Amino acid sequence: MKRLQDKVAIITGAGSGTGMGAVIARVFASEGAVVVATGTPDRKQNLDALVQDLTAQGHRATSAFLDVTRPEQWAEVAATTIERHGRIDILVNNAGTPGPRDGRWDNATAEDFSHVIDVNLTSQFHGIKAVTPQMELQHSGAIINISSAAGIIVFPDVPPGYSASKGGSRHLTKAAAVDFARRGIRVNGIYPGLIDTPMATHFTADPQLLQSLLKGIPIGRVGTSEEIAKAALFLASDDASYVIGAELVVDGGLTII
Repeated sequence: MKRLQDKVAIITGAGSGTGMGAVIARVFASEGAVVVATGTPDRKQNLDALVQDLTAQGHRATSAFLDVTRPEQWAEVAATTIERHGRIDILVNNAGTPGPRDGRWDNATAEDFSHVIDVNLTSQFHGIKAVTPQMELQHSGAIINISSAAGIIVFPDVPPGYSASKGGSRHLTKAAAVDFARRGIRVNGIYPGLIDTPMATHFTADPQLLQSLLKGIPIGRVGTSEEIAKAALFLASDDASYVIGAELVVDGGLTII
């Protein structure tokens, strides 16, 4: 049997088409999950293409528009998922934003800071609140919050809102893990390093900058979305039945030196 056979999974931030959310959706679907891929309306074309591709391969997938900063939209996605599929087994809180490219404090604004916090951190709170009532009824569920290596160590010239949001995600994950463990719900976090995604193009497209960054990564290369997806697959599956509040760091060794 496939590792996520008949599990219903909501995955946020799947609208880039090639980023971590879309790749997680593909990996989960290939392992038997019923995938609900979410994104914002401006990503409709990518979401439609993702769902069409998955269904053409014989997988089960639907899409839903979701602004992760709006709790009423979270409630709608959760309700629609339950209506269509009868349950919610997995939530991957993947949606995120890097914030302004110029991350120096001198250029940071309160509006920028609040926006990044809302997208990267508060959205995870909204997601947990939206899906846990159904998971409690089932006495089962797995929630995976995508944080960042920036939640463990500090990078220069990264927007302050990004660092704060990822550090906040780290402790939000642990707090939720403790509170929901006895209700049958496992909450864990993934901490990606430099991953080759559309969001990281600012770093990976500049050869000089990339080579400078690679000097600090012991494995000597950029990670892939597939490597993040496989980590998420483990945490979503029953193989991780005794894993809660974990910090699964997928960074090529970036945070250990």
